Amino acid sequence: MRYLTLLVIKIIVPVTLVAQEVFVDPVDIANALDGDWDTYSGDYSGRRYSNLIQVHKENVSDLTLAWTTEINFNVRRGNIDGIGITTQIGGEGRGDIDIRSGSIKGSILEVNGVLFVTAPDHVWAMDARDGSEIWHYHWETRGGTHIANRGVAIWNDSVIFETPDNYLVSLNARTGEENWHSEIAPFELQYFSTMAPIT
Repeated sequence: MRYLTLLVIKIIVPVTLVAQEVFVDPVDIANALDGDWDTYSGDYSGRRYSNLIQVHKENVSDLTLAWTTEINFNVRRGNIDGIGITTQIGGEGRGDIDIRSGSIKGSILEVNGVLFVTAPDHVWAMDARDGSEIWHYHWETRGGTHIANRGVAIWNDSVIFETPDNYLVSLNARTGEENWHSEIAPFELQYFSTMAPIT
């Protein structure tokens, strides 16, 4: 009997504690997005729907192009181009693998008027009003398959993304400076990461 009681305590107590820990309020999941687009699908429901009403079926035909921008893959080491933006550099590579081109295949997030854009080994913060670059981060890779990066996650004041050579990287959302990075899987196992983290 004593063993049965101990077994019940060992099973039920941890399950009860885990069951009480709720990370996302289910009510928040049911409510449609009405502000920033701050996660991969806009919100945790995965619907990719927003309640914003500025654009609707009566005025959508009146929309015009506001701006375009060219994504700069170049690594800038100092204010050499006159715009005052230096590329933040991180990574575990030696800098001998140079990926200076790519395409945007991930969800672009928007938080407080800032767009967060990714390509493999690169993250940019851009002003949503005019497309101007705020900062650029470049990960010096060890290799991997550079087919895509599906986007970033925002957590408080951090931008989090995965690299093709299996690292999870956290950046300061205001400056692009690296907070930390952690290996997801050994590079030698040939797992390559492209997905957008969910926070």
